[in-house]
Amino acid sequence: MMEIVKQPADADDAAGFGGPPLCDAEFHAIRDLLYEWTGISLSPAKRNMVCARLAKRLRHHGLHSFREYYQLLQDDSLGLQERQQFINCLTTNKTDFFREPHHFDFLRDPIIATLQTRQVRRLRIWSCACSTGEEPYTLAMILAEHCPRSQGWDTEILASDIDTDVLAKAQQGIYPAERIAPVPEAWRRKYFLRGYGAKQGQVAVKPELRHRVKFRQINLTDDHWPIRTTFDVIFCRNVLIYFDRPTQSRILERFTHYLTPGGYLFLGHSENIHWLAERYRPLGGTVYQWRCPHDTPAPSVTVPARPIPPSLPEYSLILGDVKTASQPAILKTLLGSCVSACLYDPEAGIGGMNHFSLPGSSDEGTNTRYGVHAMEMLITAIMKQGGERHRLRAKVFGGAKVLPVTSERLNIGARNSAFVQKFLATEGIPIEAQCLGGTRGLIVRFRPDTGQAWAKPLAPSDLTDLLRKEEEFGRQLQTQVAAPADDRITLF
Repeated sequence: MMEIVKQPADADDAAGFGGPPLCDAEFHAIRDLLYEWTGISLSPAKRNMVCARLAKRLRHHGLHSFREYYQLLQDDSLGLQERQQFINCLTTNKTDFFREPHHFDFLRDPIIATLQTRQVRRLRIWSCACSTGEEPYTLAMILAEHCPRSQGWDTEILASDIDTDVLAKAQQGIYPAERIAPVPEAWRRKYFLRGYGAKQGQVAVKPELRHRVKFRQINLTDDHWPIRTTFDVIFCRNVLIYFDRPTQSRILERFTHYLTPGGYLFLGHSENIHWLAERYRPLGGTVYQWRCPHDTPAPSVTVPARPIPPSLPEYSLILGDVKTASQPAILKTLLGSCVSACLYDPEAGIGGMNHFSLPGSSDEGTNTRYGVHAMEMLITAIMKQGGERHRLRAKVFGGAKVLPVTSERLNIGARNSAFVQKFLATEGIPIEAQCLGGTRGLIVRFRPDTGQAWAKPLAPSDLTDLLRKEEEFGRQLQTQVAAPADDRITLF
């Protein structure tokens, strides 16, 4: 048990809270307990919040200090029961129907639209911080409209939260009428009942919608999650911001065990996980797709088809090349497991393309060195032409699973894709379009002065020749990696 020594409290700690002051040692001890039990990391700025929210628990138990309350939480006879109330008081719950509506648009199209083309129409969604239920009921309405069981759909929604108070409210499905203002009017009539008399001003979710959602208490930092299925989609919005980086990493890594291959993760608008690019592919709008470690998912975002301008000079790049241009031109390359970054400065009308691959070494430092070299060569070449680094925009291609994956060789296509995305995110260069992954090679054309790009699958005959060249180039890279380090050697 942590010993708390009484210290003088700041004058404003107790002001207006109707309870005793919260001294530094008490705050630190309570903060440590919350972190131990939930993974939530409170900053010193949350001290007044802790004091205000826990004051009612002190009054409930007739306690006179936070030290006494801390000791109560350690009491085996009562502490386990009070622990949940402690957690409920200190968790933050903010949610709305159709919050961040672009996420629900993405769920409808392309996710549901793609599943509609399959023979087996199965969809599993986990809302893992459901609060008072607005998010899972929004999901339930989407599924009711676009995945009707009459058309053979098998859908389930799991809604969980660590806070038992908000879970109870979610299961009731009763809300003030103004809460459903974001819901389309036709859906309000279809999925909600209006209260009368004593229930005037309230609405209730209709039973047929409530039955689509299963509620369960789950602590994301627990060693075991009571889940026996995998999900096509996980909503974990505005949750990671309450955890420190190690806790975020553990949770995000565990999500990969509960996602189907190529499954989707939705985060809050202020959250990003670019530092986990090898695990999650960013699709824009804080939507991510899990990268299965033994495969590369099919391309998620494609480049819009446009007519290729006639009569422009065309330059072909091979593996290891970099090419820039400030005049209208077409840069062209053929890609298999390699990747091509197409960068351009829209103000200066200057851009360029590279074509590279990582060595595939088990030494991540070696892989990173070669990848950074390829990217920096392209950026430097654009800047020499008059472009500005801070204005650069990117379109990226390639990284297909076209080479055989053996125990000696990792999926180099996936690693190439992960590297280029992570590099661009780290450098703050936005990716405007991407066509990464899949199992087919690409032919890519890029107009550096405008940023326009065109991509289409390679013909089998072109792919055969390309694979031979990639294999040969890969052997050369491995030879260079195995040789003593020589900074004078330039591979790109």
